[in-house]
Formats: sequence, structure tokens, C-alpha cells
Amino acid sequence: MKQFDFFSDPEAPELFARLDYALKEGVFIQNVVTQSDWFRFLEKHEDSLKDYYQEFYQVFLDHGGESSEKYYFLNFGSGSRGNIDAEHRYFMPNEYVIVAFMLYKIVFIDGYVELHSVRQLQRLIRLEYEDLKPGLYRTLAKAKRTNPTRMNDDALDKIISDALREFSKIGWITLDDDTFDTWPAFQRIHKIYADYINGLEEWLKTNTPL
Repeated sequence: MKQFDFFSDPEAPELFARLDYALKEGVFIQNVVTQSDWFRFLEKHEDSLKDYYQEFYQVFLDHGGESSEKYYFLNFGSGSRGNIDAEHRYFMPNEYVIVAFMLYKIVFIDGYVELHSVRQLQRLIRLEYEDLKPGLYRTLAKAKRTNPTRMNDDALDKIISDALREFSKIGWITLDDDTFDTWPAFQRIHKIYADYINGLEEWLKTNTPL
């Protein structure tokens, strides 16, 4: 059996089990305060850990970004979870992906870089993106498999707040009550769905599947 160098690191007993669990749960790891030890361990043993996940689980330890914006994640590829056991087979609901599209557009394309309040985000989408709301409501209703007539501002606010809590769990943002900040790994949404995000208005009108 291949030897994996990271197991001989004195820090492995303390760090690897929790890091491994987080990665399998879909968490993105980056050089931020709460993840700095994990990030350092990943950088130090990147090649060995890549071999480990590919050999035992048929998934890829991948990274995005560079320098201070670098982040790691398990890339399952083509909707597969490799040999990751069933209890870890979680996929982000489509309605949360749609909220991520909106958040990325608002902050990184439309330039609301000082936006850090959940309530302000909810209000901004309701009041400043009126032209997108009909398509947004239809698309969210379709994603949730519910009647579009059930979509209103209160339902939208709840989906947004629920989505941000999910983004916090996987390491896309920090979230403290009403305050959020995006982390480097949030850029992953644009890397995967750039065409949807860059053409968001048209996509919401056509309501084509993700």
C-alpha cells in the first residue's frame, strides 16, 4: 500500500480527523482565522493528501484562487460522490445556488462591496432589483417545487437567510447574526456558473434548469 507522508506529521492526530470530516461534508478550507491550521496542513501535504483522496475515495483534492485567496475543497466531479459514504452525500439545494448568483452579482459585479448586513441584502433585492423579481420568484418556486403564487417578499427573505446560513457552514462566508462577509471560496460559484451569473437577468426570464 502507498505510504502517505501526511500521516507522519506530528500534527496529524490533532488536525486530520476534523479536517477530513469537514472536507467530506463539502466545506471549503482557506487561510482565515478559524481554518488557518487546516489550511497550513493542506498546503504542507497537498500532494500526499491528493493521492490519499484519489486512491481511497476516487475524489480529487482541488484548489482555487492563489496566494491569500487560495482555498481547498474536494472536487467530486460530474455529480458523483466517489466512495464518500451516503451520510455525507449532501448537495446544495438549487434555491440556495440561485441566492448565491444574486449575492455574487450584487457584491462583485454591481459593486456593493460594503454590503455586510443580511437585512440590507434582503431589502436591496426586494427594492433595487424589482425588474428581476418576477423571474426570481418563478425560478425560486421552480427550484423549491412549489406554486409561484406562494412566493412573496417574506418567502424570499427566508430563502435568503437560510441560504446564507448554508454558505456559512461550507466556508463561503462568515455569518454572525445579521453580519456577513464573503470568503475567498465564494468565488467558486462564479467559476462554476459564470455564464448564469453574467447573464442573470436573461436566465431568470427564460427560467431554464441549472
